[in-house]
Amino acid sequence: MGHSTTETQAWDLDFYTNFAARYHEHFCQDRVLGKVIRTFVSKLPASAQVIECGCGTGIAAANIVASGCHLHGIDQSEGMLAICRQRVPAGTFEVADMLQYSVPDSKYDGVVASLSLFELSKQETAAMMQKWHGWLRPGGLLLIGTWDPERQGVSPDRFDEDGCATKVPFEFMDHTVYNTLFTRGAWKNMLDKAGFEFVLSETDSFKPEGDCIVEERYYITAKKRTSGAV
Repeated sequence: MGHSTTETQAWDLDFYTNFAARYHEHFCQDRVLGKVIRTFVSKLPASAQVIECGCGTGIAAANIVASGCHLHGIDQSEGMLAICRQRVPAGTFEVADMLQYSVPDSKYDGVVASLSLFELSKQETAAMMQKWHGWLRPGGLLLIGTWDPERQGVSPDRFDEDGCATKVPFEFMDHTVYNTLFTRGAWKNMLDKAGFEFVLSETDSFKPEGDCIVEERYYITAKKRTSGAV
């Protein structure tokens, strides 16, 4: 899970902690995410050092470790992490807010943020990109997993001049959540400003188990430019 800043989402931490097992049951069969992770890891050095921001119950983490990487994961929900630690004993994990978290510069070969950025504001998302740029070694890779708002049916008039739509309501496991979403062009612009080179993108449609909506996923891989941020 990600970071919540709005009053309407103040229940998020308890929600994800209390519903961790149910969440995992609904989302654990995400085979396309596994394929995306394996493609990402194939571009990293052998035994790469990877950090995952918002690792949840370990769905992506399990694939990262299985691909031979050394993984450290952070998440705000202890309930989520309890499942993650059981599923991925080879990784290391801690309770932390990604916005407040800090690591030494150039520590990691890869950064993963899969479906954990929806609750960040536009400014917070841009700030995280700057942090990830610092965490990565020269030429390091960033993987972002999000939704494609156009394919998800978000009205064009919800977006500002930068291609950002805020507080977009969706039903998620019997609750209404309010997501921040970006157009594909907005992602590319933010990555470029943060010092990243766009490498590739992948899309898929994922229907979780149970009474959940189809998620129109958009995955982005970007590379840290050796010249640094612009």
